[in-house]
Amino acid sequence: MKKIDVNYFPGWTRKSVTFTMDDGNLETDGKFINIIKPYGIKGTFNLCWPDFSALDAEGYRDFYRGYEIANHCKHHPIVFDDGMPYNVSDDEFNSRTSDDYTPDNPVVYKTWIEGLYRIHHHVKRIKPDGWYSIATPEHYISFASDSRKALEAIFGEGSVSSFVWPCFEQKNTKVIEYLKKNYKSVRKTGELRDSTGFSLPSDRWAWSYNANHRSLNDVMSIYESFVDDGKLKFFCFGVHSHDFRTSDNWEDLEYFAKTYGNRPEDYYYASVGDILAYEDAVKSVEITDDRITNRTDLTLYIKVDGERIVLEPKSYIDI
Repeated sequence: MKKIDVNYFPGWTRKSVTFTMDDGNLETDGKFINIIKPYGIKGTFNLCWPDFSALDAEGYRDFYRGYEIANHCKHHPIVFDDGMPYNVSDDEFNSRTSDDYTPDNPVVYKTWIEGLYRIHHHVKRIKPDGWYSIATPEHYISFASDSRKALEAIFGEGSVSSFVWPCFEQKNTKVIEYLKKNYKSVRKTGELRDSTGFSLPSDRWAWSYNANHRSLNDVMSIYESFVDDGKLKFFCFGVHSHDFRTSDNWEDLEYFAKTYGNRPEDYYYASVGDILAYEDAVKSVEITDDRITNRTDLTLYIKVDGERIVLEPKSYIDI
């Protein structure tokens, strides 16, 4: 019986490389793109809302051409946790101190936007340093819907198929069910470094990235030396392009691009969505005793008894 191996990305490599960058900071996204683009590295930019004072629709399309766009939610809010008894103040938010606020007293303050409030990190138990926007589940869903419509009006209907939580992973059943129904994947925040063995996300509604701006090259060096176990692999780094500016370590990104870019025989460079779609196509391959069939729209790269075979979309080969 012939040995058939379908677990290859284009170029007959098992390893993919991508990135996920939040917030749509045009200044630092531009510098990020200028560094990685010459080296063929692709990925996903997660935008909250277009800034038409900076770019018009055509300008946005040109700026992010060749990259995937995901929804990072209008207003960048967190959402009310299931079961937490929030105390909605009659006062409007005015940058109060947090001295009197505890997790047992989750006070939220109104903003001029209906359904959007402000809450201090001491109450929500998220990362320190300041106040965060928070929304009711109904308004959160509305904000997510608004931003998706705005982004798809720019980048094309159906182009925004992934969602990225602002500020870590949220705990609201109604919103989670909405996201699972309407998106192909949902990303949370937090570097794995790497607890997954660089496997592709097993839970597409709660996945995260392998490395951040500080650990990028350390984790990538582990990935490069990772032993081939016959399975498709995933390396994704995040989480903001402006992190490189804040940490003043653009040289780390430059080293990454020069060292690991432009190596298609070693790495498959694609957006998160394209990598997940390719995994789906691989899993759908039909193999019988005498035929291999590809019913997808993607070209697949396989080996039969060690011989490289290109399996075109919606085609088959006899073996």
